[in-house]
Amino acid sequence: MQSVSFEGYELEVDYDKTINYYKNLPFIGEKEHCDCSYCKNYVLTTNTFPMIVKDLLQEIGVNPKKGAEVSHFYEEENGKHMYVADYRLYGKLLKSPISKTSKIYYVSNNDYFQIGFESVNIYENTSEKIGFWIEAFLPWIVDLDSE
Repeated sequence: MQSVSFEGYELEVDYDKTINYYKNLPFIGEKEHCDCSYCKNYVLTTNTFPMIVKDLLQEIGVNPKKGAEVSHFYEEENGKHMYVADYRLYGKLLKSPISKTSKIYYVSNNDYFQIGFESVNIYENTSEKIGFWIEAFLPWIVDLDSE
């Protein structure tokens, strides 16, 4: 287990087990996961995530292009799309900030990126899982004409 601290969260992460969990999962946007245009767009937007989020995902062993439950809600007037993505990792959540949310950036109610962790009552092979979620307004990148 490795200790990870981020914006008021304290976690113990089983990095190797998390990496192995993601290794064989299909990519978001592939037929084996969900090949709708919203998922295809989401997986492309992971390249545009803020560097602080990319670094955190690397540190906790989560591949942002695999395994998430992705929900697209709507397109805002500014052209950004509201998404929520829910990931899992192995370990224990030791401490959370009072707000339960870490705002990575906030421009307005229709232009922000925030994340959070939560304990998940799923036990698999005696290992506890942590839920990690992203809620963000993301650009539309996928080219529907090429499909």
